[in-house]
Amino acid sequence: MTLVFVVILTLAIAFALGALLSLRRSQARAASAELRRDEALARAEGAEAAADEGFRRLPLTAARVDADQRLVAMTATLGETFPDVEAGETLAAAFGSYELGEVVARALAGGGTRTVEVRLFGEERRTFRVTVEAHEGAEGREATLVFADLTEAVAYRELRSQFVANVSHELRSPLTGLRGLLEALEDGAMDAAERARMVDRAAREARRLEAILVDVLLLSELEAGHGLPAESGCDLSDAVVEAVEETDDFARAQGVGVTMDVPESAPVPITAAMARTLVRNLVQNAARYAGRGAVARVLVRRGPAELTLTVSDDGLGIAERHLPHVFERFYRADPSRSRELGGTGLGLSIVKHIAERFGGSVEAYSREGYGTEIRVTLPVADAAGPESGSASAPSLAGEER
Repeated sequence: MTLVFVVILTLAIAFALGALLSLRRSQARAASAELRRDEALARAEGAEAAADEGFRRLPLTAARVDADQRLVAMTATLGETFPDVEAGETLAAAFGSYELGEVVARALAGGGTRTVEVRLFGEERRTFRVTVEAHEGAEGREATLVFADLTEAVAYRELRSQFVANVSHELRSPLTGLRGLLEALEDGAMDAAERARMVDRAAREARRLEAILVDVLLLSELEAGHGLPAESGCDLSDAVVEAVEETDDFARAQGVGVTMDVPESAPVPITAAMARTLVRNLVQNAARYAGRGAVARVLVRRGPAELTLTVSDDGLGIAERHLPHVFERFYRADPSRSRELGGTGLGLSIVKHIAERFGGSVEAYSREGYGTEIRVTLPVADAAGPESGSASAPSLAGEER
Protein backbone atom coordinates (compact mmCIF):
# COMPACT_ATOMS: atom_id res chain seq x y z
CA MET A 1 0.00 0.00 0.00
CA THR A 2 2.79 2.34 0.91
CA LEU A 3 4.60 1.43 -2.28
CA VAL A 4 1.54 2.24 -4.38
CA PHE A 5 1.17 5.59 -2.64
CA VAL A 6 4.82 6.41 -3.29
CA VAL A 7 4.48 5.49 -6.96
CA ILE A 8 1.35 7.61 -7.32
CA LEU A 9 2.99 10.53 -5.55
CA THR A 10 6.06 10.21 -7.75
CA LEU A 11 3.92 10.18 -10.88
CA ALA A 12 1.96 13.22 -9.66
CA ILE A 13 5.16 15.11 -8.94
CA ALA A 14 6.56 14.19 -12.36
CA PHE A 15 3.33 15.27 -14.06
CA ALA A 16 3.34 18.54 -12.12
CA LEU A 17 6.96 19.17 -13.00
CA GLY A 18 6.21 18.41 -16.66
CA ALA A 19 3.22 20.71 -16.62
CA LEU A 20 5.26 23.42 -14.94
CA LEU A 21 8.02 22.99 -17.49
CA SER A 22 5.50 23.11 -20.33
CA LEU A 23 3.93 26.22 -18.83
CA ARG A 24 7.29 27.90 -18.57
CA ARG A 25 8.08 26.97 -22.15
CA SER A 26 4.73 28.34 -23.26
CA GLN A 27 5.37 31.53 -21.30
CA ALA A 28 8.82 31.82 -22.87
CA ARG A 29 7.38 31.31 -26.34
CA ALA A 30 4.66 33.90 -25.60
CA ALA A 31 7.24 36.35 -24.27
CA SER A 32 9.39 35.75 -27.34
CA ALA A 33 6.41 36.26 -29.64
CA GLU A 34 5.45 39.41 -27.79
CA LEU A 35 9.03 40.64 -28.06
CA ARG A 36 9.06 39.92 -31.78
CA ARG A 37 5.70 41.68 -32.11
CA ASP A 38 7.01 44.69 -30.22
CA GLU A 39 10.11 44.73 -32.36
CA ALA A 40 7.99 44.49 -35.52
CA LEU A 41 5.77 47.29 -34.28
CA ALA A 42 8.82 49.38 -33.44
CA ARG A 43 10.27 48.73 -36.89
CA ALA A 44 6.93 49.60 -38.49
CA GLU A 45 6.66 52.77 -36.43
CA GLY A 46 10.26 53.61 -37.29
CA ALA A 47 9.62 53.03 -40.98
CA GLU A 48 6.45 55.14 -40.80
CA ALA A 49 8.31 57.92 -38.97
CA ALA A 50 11.10 57.74 -41.57
CA ALA A 51 8.53 57.87 -44.35
CA ASP A 52 6.82 60.86 -42.72
CA GLU A 53 10.17 62.60 -42.26
CA GLY A 54 11.07 61.83 -45.87
CA PHE A 55 7.71 63.21 -46.97
CA ARG A 56 8.23 66.31 -44.82
CA ARG A 57 11.59 66.95 -46.50
CA LEU A 58 10.26 66.65 -50.04
CA PRO A 59 10.97 69.84 -52.06
CA LEU A 60 7.28 70.15 -52.85
CA THR A 61 4.29 71.95 -51.40
CA ALA A 62 2.35 68.80 -50.53
CA ALA A 63 0.18 67.12 -47.88
CA ARG A 64 -1.41 63.75 -47.16
CA VAL A 65 -4.96 63.36 -45.86
CA ASP A 66 -6.77 60.29 -44.54
CA ALA A 67 -10.25 59.05 -45.43
CA ASP A 68 -11.75 61.70 -43.12
CA GLN A 69 -9.82 64.45 -44.97
CA ARG A 70 -7.62 65.04 -41.93
CA LEU A 71 -4.00 66.10 -42.53
CA VAL A 72 -1.73 63.23 -41.52
CA ALA A 73 1.50 64.62 -42.99
CA MET A 74 2.72 67.78 -44.71
CA THR A 75 5.96 68.98 -46.25
CA ALA A 76 8.04 71.74 -44.73
CA THR A 77 7.41 73.83 -47.84
CA LEU A 78 3.67 73.62 -47.31
CA GLY A 79 4.18 74.76 -43.72
CA GLU A 80 6.13 77.78 -44.98
CA THR A 81 3.48 78.58 -47.58
CA PHE A 82 0.60 78.12 -45.12
CA PRO A 83 2.10 78.97 -41.71
CA ASP A 84 -1.21 78.56 -39.85
CA VAL A 85 -1.86 75.02 -41.10
CA GLU A 86 -0.99 72.14 -38.76
CA ALA A 87 -1.04 68.35 -39.08
CA GLY A 88 -4.22 66.86 -37.58
CA GLU A 89 -6.51 69.59 -38.91
CA THR A 90 -9.28 68.80 -41.34
CA LEU A 91 -8.83 69.97 -44.90
CA ALA A 92 -11.77 72.37 -44.51
CA ALA A 93 -10.30 73.92 -41.35
CA ALA A 94 -6.81 74.15 -42.83
CA PHE A 95 -7.67 75.75 -46.18
CA GLY A 96 -11.30 76.84 -45.96
CA SER A 97 -12.02 75.69 -49.52
CA TYR A 98 -15.25 73.78 -50.17
CA GLU A 99 -14.19 73.20 -53.79
CA LEU A 100 -10.90 71.57 -52.76
CA GLY A 101 -12.72 69.33 -50.26
CA GLU A 102 -15.16 68.19 -52.96
CA VAL A 103 -12.34 67.21 -55.33
CA VAL A 104 -10.50 65.29 -52.57
CA ALA A 105 -13.72 63.48 -51.62
CA ARG A 106 -14.28 62.38 -55.22
CA ALA A 107 -10.68 61.21 -55.48
CA LEU A 108 -10.94 59.19 -52.26
CA ALA A 109 -14.18 57.61 -53.41
CA GLY A 110 -13.32 56.93 -57.04
CA GLY A 111 -9.53 56.77 -57.08
CA GLY A 112 -7.31 58.17 -59.79
CA THR A 113 -5.79 61.63 -60.14
CA ARG A 114 -7.79 64.86 -60.14
CA THR A 115 -6.77 68.51 -60.56
CA VAL A 116 -8.41 71.73 -59.40
CA GLU A 117 -7.42 75.41 -59.53
CA VAL A 118 -8.33 77.24 -56.33
CA ARG A 119 -7.51 80.47 -54.51
CA LEU A 120 -6.27 79.86 -50.97
CA PHE A 121 -5.14 82.02 -48.08
CA GLY A 122 -1.58 81.63 -46.81
CA GLU A 123 0.32 84.74 -45.85
CA GLU A 124 -1.71 86.28 -48.68
CA ARG A 125 -4.37 85.11 -51.10
CA ARG A 126 -2.79 83.12 -53.93
CA THR A 127 -3.92 80.83 -56.73
CA PHE A 128 -2.85 77.16 -56.72
CA ARG A 129 -3.30 74.21 -59.02
CA VAL A 130 -3.82 71.25 -56.67
CA THR A 131 -3.21 67.72 -57.97
CA VAL A 132 -4.99 65.07 -55.85
CA GLU A 133 -4.08 61.37 -56.09
CA ALA A 134 -5.81 58.72 -53.96
CA HIS A 135 -3.95 55.61 -52.74
CA GLU A 136 -3.88 53.01 -49.97
CA GLY A 137 -2.01 54.15 -46.89
CA ALA A 138 -0.76 52.35 -43.80
CA GLU A 139 -4.08 52.82 -42.03
CA GLY A 140 -6.52 52.85 -44.92
CA ARG A 141 -7.46 55.11 -47.79
CA GLU A 142 -5.40 58.29 -48.21
CA ALA A 143 -4.89 61.05 -50.75
CA THR A 144 -1.77 63.05 -51.56
CA LEU A 145 -2.21 66.71 -52.51
CA VAL A 146 0.50 68.58 -54.44
CA PHE A 147 0.15 72.39 -54.65
CA ALA A 148 1.62 74.38 -57.56
CA ASP A 149 1.60 78.17 -57.12
CA LEU A 150 0.06 79.75 -60.23
CA THR A 151 -0.39 83.24 -58.77
CA GLU A 152 2.11 85.00 -61.03
CA ALA A 153 1.01 83.04 -64.10
CA VAL A 154 -2.64 83.86 -63.44
CA ALA A 155 -1.83 87.52 -62.77
CA TYR A 156 0.17 87.70 -66.00
CA ARG A 157 -2.66 86.00 -67.89
CA GLU A 158 -5.16 88.48 -66.50
CA LEU A 159 -2.79 91.37 -67.21
CA ARG A 160 -2.32 90.29 -70.81
CA SER A 161 -6.07 89.88 -71.23
CA GLN A 162 -6.71 93.33 -69.78
CA PHE A 163 -3.92 94.78 -71.90
CA VAL A 164 -5.45 93.35 -75.08
CA ALA A 165 -8.84 94.73 -74.08
CA ASN A 166 -7.33 98.15 -73.36
CA VAL A 167 -5.40 98.21 -76.64
CA SER A 168 -8.55 97.28 -78.54
CA HIS A 169 -10.45 100.06 -76.80
CA GLU A 170 -7.72 102.64 -77.38
CA LEU A 171 -7.36 101.74 -81.05
CA ARG A 172 -11.10 101.72 -81.63
CA SER A 173 -11.45 105.42 -80.79
CA PRO A 174 -9.01 106.87 -83.38
CA LEU A 175 -10.12 104.32 -85.98
CA THR A 176 -13.76 105.28 -85.46
CA GLY A 177 -12.81 108.94 -85.69
CA LEU A 178 -10.86 108.36 -88.89
CA ARG A 179 -13.71 106.45 -90.47
CA GLY A 180 -16.19 109.20 -89.63
CA LEU A 181 -13.90 111.90 -91.00
CA LEU A 182 -13.24 109.99 -94.22
CA GLU A 183 -16.95 109.42 -94.72
CA ALA A 184 -17.58 113.14 -94.16
CA LEU A 185 -14.88 114.04 -96.69
CA GLU A 186 -16.86 112.20 -99.35
CA ASP A 187 -19.35 115.07 -99.27
CA GLY A 188 -18.67 116.94 -102.52
CA ALA A 189 -20.58 120.00 -101.30
CA MET A 190 -18.19 120.61 -98.37
CA ASP A 191 -16.42 123.98 -98.59
CA ALA A 192 -12.63 124.15 -98.71
CA ALA A 193 -12.16 125.49 -95.17
CA GLU A 194 -14.27 122.72 -93.61
CA ARG A 195 -12.49 120.11 -95.75
CA ALA A 196 -9.12 121.41 -94.57
CA ARG A 197 -10.31 121.23 -90.95
CA MET A 198 -11.48 117.64 -91.47
CA VAL A 199 -8.17 116.66 -93.07
CA ASP A 200 -6.28 118.18 -90.13
CA ARG A 201 -8.42 116.23 -87.65
CA ALA A 202 -7.89 113.03 -89.65
CA ALA A 203 -4.13 113.60 -89.57
CA ARG A 204 -4.23 114.07 -85.79
CA GLU A 205 -6.18 110.83 -85.36
CA ALA A 206 -3.68 109.01 -87.60
CA ARG A 207 -0.76 110.36 -85.56
CA ARG A 208 -2.50 109.30 -82.36
CA LEU A 209 -3.04 105.82 -83.78
CA GLU A 210 0.61 105.62 -84.79
CA ALA A 211 1.75 106.77 -81.33
CA ILE A 212 -0.34 104.06 -79.64
CA LEU A 213 1.06 101.36 -81.93
CA VAL A 214 4.65 102.53 -81.40
CA ASP A 215 4.22 102.54 -77.61
CA VAL A 216 2.50 99.15 -77.59
CA LEU A 217 5.32 97.62 -79.64
CA LEU A 218 7.92 99.17 -77.33
CA LEU A 219 6.18 97.77 -74.25
CA SER A 220 6.02 94.34 -75.88
CA GLU A 221 9.74 94.54 -76.66
CA LEU A 222 10.55 95.50 -73.07
CA GLU A 223 8.42 92.67 -71.65
CA ALA A 224 9.84 90.07 -74.03
CA GLY A 225 13.48 91.01 -73.32
CA HIS A 226 15.53 89.03 -70.82
CA GLY A 227 18.61 90.58 -69.29
CA LEU A 228 20.41 93.64 -70.59
CA PRO A 229 20.82 94.23 -74.32
CA ALA A 230 24.27 93.59 -75.74
CA GLU A 231 26.68 96.51 -75.47
CA SER A 232 24.16 98.55 -73.49
CA GLY A 233 25.53 101.71 -71.96
CA CYS A 234 25.42 105.44 -72.53
CA ASP A 235 25.90 108.82 -70.88
CA LEU A 236 22.61 109.86 -69.31
CA SER A 237 23.62 113.53 -69.40
CA ASP A 238 23.91 113.38 -73.20
CA ALA A 239 20.57 111.57 -73.40
CA VAL A 240 18.90 114.29 -71.32
CA VAL A 241 20.23 117.08 -73.55
CA GLU A 242 19.13 115.29 -76.72
CA ALA A 243 15.69 114.33 -75.35
CA VAL A 244 14.95 117.85 -74.10
CA GLU A 245 15.94 119.27 -77.51
CA GLU A 246 13.57 116.78 -79.16
CA THR A 247 10.66 117.87 -76.95
CA ASP A 248 11.40 121.59 -77.25
CA ASP A 249 8.62 122.38 -79.73
CA PHE A 250 6.03 120.34 -77.88
CA ALA A 251 6.82 121.96 -74.53
CA ARG A 252 6.73 125.44 -76.07
CA ALA A 253 3.33 124.69 -77.59
CA GLN A 254 2.03 123.82 -74.12
CA GLY A 255 3.52 126.97 -72.61
CA VAL A 256 5.80 124.98 -70.31
CA GLY A 257 9.45 125.87 -69.72
CA VAL A 258 12.10 123.14 -69.33
CA THR A 259 15.43 123.50 -67.53
CA MET A 260 18.26 121.01 -67.10
CA ASP A 261 20.90 120.41 -64.46
CA VAL A 262 23.15 117.46 -65.32
CA PRO A 263 26.70 116.38 -64.44
CA GLU A 264 29.45 116.27 -67.05
CA SER A 265 29.33 112.48 -67.04
CA ALA A 266 26.56 110.12 -65.97
CA PRO A 267 27.28 106.60 -67.28
CA VAL A 268 24.39 104.15 -67.03
CA PRO A 269 24.00 100.54 -68.27
CA ILE A 270 21.20 101.47 -70.63
CA THR A 271 21.09 101.91 -74.40
CA ALA A 272 21.16 105.46 -75.68
CA ALA A 273 17.82 104.99 -77.48
CA MET A 274 16.13 103.72 -74.32
CA ALA A 275 17.66 106.54 -72.26
CA ARG A 276 16.30 109.15 -74.68
CA THR A 277 12.89 107.45 -74.69
CA LEU A 278 12.81 107.44 -70.91
CA VAL A 279 13.70 111.13 -70.59
CA ARG A 280 11.48 112.17 -73.50
CA ASN A 281 8.44 110.46 -72.00
CA LEU A 282 9.02 112.12 -68.63
CA VAL A 283 9.46 115.60 -70.13
CA GLN A 284 6.46 115.20 -72.43
CA ASN A 285 4.38 113.99 -69.50
CA ALA A 286 5.36 117.06 -67.47
CA ALA A 287 4.68 119.41 -70.41
CA ARG A 288 1.35 117.74 -71.13
CA TYR A 289 -0.10 117.95 -67.61
CA ALA A 290 1.72 120.71 -65.72
CA GLY A 291 -0.35 123.48 -67.28
CA ARG A 292 0.59 126.70 -69.07
CA GLY A 293 3.16 128.83 -67.26
CA ALA A 294 4.67 125.90 -65.36
CA VAL A 295 8.35 124.96 -65.42
CA ALA A 296 9.63 121.40 -65.73
CA ARG A 297 13.08 120.72 -64.26
CA VAL A 298 15.28 117.81 -65.33
CA LEU A 299 17.91 116.95 -62.74
CA VAL A 300 20.55 114.21 -62.79
CA ARG A 301 22.64 113.39 -59.74
CA ARG A 302 25.38 110.80 -59.56
CA GLY A 303 26.25 108.81 -56.47
CA PRO A 304 28.82 106.06 -55.83
CA ALA A 305 26.58 103.22 -57.05
CA GLU A 306 23.52 104.80 -58.61
CA LEU A 307 22.23 107.74 -60.60
CA THR A 308 19.01 109.60 -59.96
CA LEU A 309 17.07 111.23 -62.77
CA THR A 310 14.35 113.57 -61.49
CA VAL A 311 11.79 115.36 -63.65
CA SER A 312 9.65 117.71 -61.58
CA ASP A 313 7.26 120.55 -62.28
CA ASP A 314 5.47 123.26 -60.33
CA GLY A 315 2.20 122.76 -62.16
CA LEU A 316 -1.26 121.39 -61.44
CA GLY A 317 -0.18 118.22 -59.64
CA ILE A 318 -2.02 114.91 -59.39
CA ALA A 319 -4.88 114.10 -57.03
CA GLU A 320 -3.89 111.63 -54.33
CA ARG A 321 -6.38 109.00 -55.53
CA HIS A 322 -4.63 108.83 -58.92
CA LEU A 323 -1.04 108.59 -57.67
CA PRO A 324 -0.92 104.79 -57.04
CA HIS A 325 -2.06 104.15 -60.62
CA VAL A 326 0.06 106.52 -62.73
CA PHE A 327 2.42 103.74 -63.91
CA GLU A 328 -0.44 101.49 -65.05
CA ARG A 329 -0.99 101.05 -68.77
CA PHE A 330 -3.54 103.38 -70.30
CA TYR A 331 -4.25 105.03 -66.95
CA ARG A 332 -4.93 108.73 -67.29
CA ALA A 333 -5.55 111.09 -64.42
CA ASP A 334 -7.06 113.54 -66.94
CA PRO A 335 -8.36 111.44 -69.88
CA SER A 336 -9.81 114.29 -71.92
CA ARG A 337 -6.65 116.44 -71.72
CA SER A 338 -4.45 113.43 -72.47
CA ARG A 339 -6.34 112.52 -75.64
CA GLU A 340 -6.61 116.17 -76.69
CA LEU A 341 -2.82 116.49 -76.53
CA GLY A 342 -2.09 113.14 -78.14
CA GLY A 343 -1.24 111.15 -75.02
CA THR A 344 -1.41 107.36 -75.31
CA GLY A 345 -1.65 106.59 -71.60
CA LEU A 346 1.50 104.44 -71.89
CA GLY A 347 4.28 106.97 -71.28
CA LEU A 348 4.89 106.38 -67.58
CA SER A 349 4.33 102.65 -67.96
CA ILE A 350 7.14 102.64 -70.53
CA VAL A 351 9.34 104.63 -68.14
CA LYS A 352 8.75 102.06 -65.40
CA HIS A 353 9.50 99.12 -67.70
CA ILE A 354 12.70 100.71 -69.01
CA ALA A 355 13.95 101.52 -65.50
CA GLU A 356 13.24 98.02 -64.19
CA ARG A 357 14.60 96.34 -67.31
CA PHE A 358 17.96 98.00 -66.69
CA GLY A 359 18.08 97.29 -62.97
CA GLY A 360 16.52 100.52 -61.70
CA SER A 361 13.29 101.74 -60.16
CA VAL A 362 10.86 104.65 -60.45
CA GLU A 363 8.68 106.53 -57.97
CA ALA A 364 6.09 109.28 -58.29
CA TYR A 365 5.41 112.12 -55.85
CA SER A 366 2.70 114.70 -56.26
CA ARG A 367 0.28 116.99 -54.47
CA GLU A 368 -2.65 118.57 -56.21
CA GLY A 369 -1.88 122.22 -56.92
CA TYR A 370 1.81 121.85 -56.00
CA GLY A 371 3.32 119.99 -58.93
CA THR A 372 4.60 116.48 -59.63
CA GLU A 373 7.96 114.76 -59.35
CA ILE A 374 8.97 111.51 -61.05
CA ARG A 375 12.22 110.05 -59.75
CA VAL A 376 14.09 107.32 -61.66
CA THR A 377 17.01 105.51 -60.05
CA LEU A 378 19.50 103.64 -62.25
CA PRO A 379 22.75 101.84 -61.42
CA VAL A 380 26.00 103.54 -62.38
CA ALA A 381 27.66 101.80 -65.34
CA ASP A 382 31.04 101.99 -63.58
CA ALA A 383 31.93 102.50 -59.95
CA ALA A 384 34.19 105.46 -60.70
CA GLY A 385 32.96 107.35 -57.68
CA PRO A 386 30.54 110.11 -56.77
CA GLU A 387 29.69 113.10 -58.84
CA SER A 388 32.61 115.42 -59.27
CA GLY A 389 30.64 118.39 -60.38
CA SER A 390 27.52 119.58 -62.08
CA ALA A 391 27.12 121.57 -65.25
CA SER A 392 23.88 123.36 -65.88
CA ALA A 393 22.82 123.23 -69.51
CA PRO A 394 20.93 126.18 -70.96
CA SER A 395 17.17 126.29 -70.47
CA LEU A 396 15.07 125.21 -73.40
CA ALA A 397 11.44 125.05 -74.48
CA GLY A 398 9.59 128.20 -73.61
CA GLU A 399 11.91 129.85 -71.13
CA GLU A 400 10.20 133.18 -71.92
CA ARG A 401 6.75 132.12 -70.68
